[in-house]
Amino acid sequence: MNQELDEIGRWSEIKLNIVKEYSAAYSLILDKQKIRLHHLYVDAFAGAGVHISKCTGDVVAGSPLNALQLPIRFEEYHFVEIDKEKAKTLRLLTEGISNVWIYEDDCNKVLLENIFPRVEYAQYKRALCLLDPYGLHLDWGVIYAAGQKKNN
Repeated sequence: MNQELDEIGRWSEIKLNIVKEYSAAYSLILDKQKIRLHHLYVDAFAGAGVHISKCTGDVVAGSPLNALQLPIRFEEYHFVEIDKEKAKTLRLLTEGISNVWIYEDDCNKVLLENIFPRVEYAQYKRALCLLDPYGLHLDWGVIYAAGQKKNN
């Protein structure tokens, strides 16, 4: 890893654990359906995949790595990160995993053009989409489009 990693506080560590537990439950529930559902994990602000704990100084797995380590796996993982260095680190951490896509671009564009079209409700495809920006970089139209996927 050739960059300084983001330092995160205790609340962020708790949040990562909550997202991990929710993702595990979501994947398990979809896996147990009578009709086989193809499910995707989407992180629109993926970061480098790892962080440094402000409390301990230890390396902490971020949401992308947590999702990849779940016992019931998603069929596809889509990670969006606009920062080139963070995307580079994430690529190194996920190298060799064939069902991982990393997009180095604005999530507002990538979600609408590349990822949401892959999630077709009528084809039994579902997605857990994590939208957790550091700032206000998310277009509300993207959230609306995600909500309309069942109608498409």
